[in-house]
Amino acid sequence: SKLTIEKFLAFFHHHGGLDYNILRLSNPYGKYQDPNAKQGAISVFLNKILNRKPIEIWGDGSVVRDFIYISDAIDAMVKMLDYKGDNRIFNIGSGIGHSINEIISFIESVVGYSSVRRYMNRRSIDVPVNILDITRIQEAIGWKPITNIKDGICKTKLYLKNLNNKEKL
Repeated sequence: SKLTIEKFLAFFHHHGGLDYNILRLSNPYGKYQDPNAKQGAISVFLNKILNRKPIEIWGDGSVVRDFIYISDAIDAMVKMLDYKGDNRIFNIGSGIGHSINEIISFIESVVGYSSVRRYMNRRSIDVPVNILDITRIQEAIGWKPITNIKDGICKTKLYLKNLNNKEKL
């Protein structure tokens, strides 16, 4: 469905002059992400670990994903508002991959204790590696993310601890 929308935008650009840019976002995480959702591995895992609940991992945890801290993603989107070049499709990500097991280990190092991991059967829809190439957006607008994964996890931890404290009131 996403590719279909991209093709429609290209069609209307070619046949009607529609000006557009497509921003393909990797896996955003950070403040305001629902820690109880079905998506958002970092926020969901971090919240479960903070609350000493087991985490479920599809497969062996070796799948690799590109995670981007939300303020970095928003920075890229805002900078793209002024872009007037010919390229239409841009990836917004960190350009760096981390396995699910690595992410959990980062979270454990930030919170200071281990988690209980429950490995489930692998899902057939999960591709082994998905890392975005961010070269085009770097060259077009000079953007690059500034928040490394551990700093982003620390910021997300502070948000979730505050959220959890408010929920207990």
